[in-house]
Amino acid sequence: MHKLAIAVAVVAGSLVLGATATPSGQGAPARASGTLQLRGTLQVVSNLLECPIPDTTAGICAARTGTGLLSGVGRVTEKYAFLGDIDIPACGVGRGKTFAYPVSLVVFGKGEIHFALAEGATCVSNEAVRVQSQSFTVTGGTGIYAGASGNGTVARTLGAGTEIGRLGTETWIGTLVAPAVDVFDVTVPTLNGAVSKTVRAPRGAKTMRVRFTVTAQDAVDGPRPVRCKPTSASRFKVGKTTVTCTAADTSGNVGAVRFTVTVRAMQ
Repeated sequence: MHKLAIAVAVVAGSLVLGATATPSGQGAPARASGTLQLRGTLQVVSNLLECPIPDTTAGICAARTGTGLLSGVGRVTEKYAFLGDIDIPACGVGRGKTFAYPVSLVVFGKGEIHFALAEGATCVSNEAVRVQSQSFTVTGGTGIYAGASGNGTVARTLGAGTEIGRLGTETWIGTLVAPAVDVFDVTVPTLNGAVSKTVRAPRGAKTMRVRFTVTAQDAVDGPRPVRCKPTSASRFKVGKTTVTCTAADTSGNVGAVRFTVTVRAMQ
């Protein structure tokens, strides 16, 4: 494997992530490691759930699900039961905290990562229980993540309710350690062919159809599909237009390049 593997805190959802790695140049070979450091923000859906804990008299229980890409890991899904309680006698009226519960992250084609979320560290207002931050411990996993370890924290936000529940985010920050070294991939694909160009439109024309070719090569996955906006063969207006092209690998790393298409009117 030719990509640098580094460090993570994870759960599922739809996300935009950032990872830290020793610079090696875009697409250049990098050292492999079994430790990943990552900050990931995921989009989640939270639906009310009947509380499964008998002693919970005023529980806040929700089924939370999500899916997305985690940089260095790949496409993931998650589903877990969020558990909390309000008006806890030890906290006082109008205050409560989250319970401890497990969360599993399923990584497509690779295995699962298992987490144990700890009880809320302090008492918070009843409304804040739904978004209370929790610390976590990685308790193992399956597939290439068997024997995984690590720890970190997860912070949350929730928006207004919708027909499908409440939409929100989870930001996971921490460390994920795998027993094998070639587990994590954080090197983005290399894009080639992104070269600025100038074309002349026919006399009187306000647009010009412009074609270009941009390819992507990944150190682990090989050739990858490229998406450009605007696309090749689009009609470009007279003047300068910036084209943005991206390519993603199966570990959730996204490479991006930009170039300029200049269309000049015939004098």
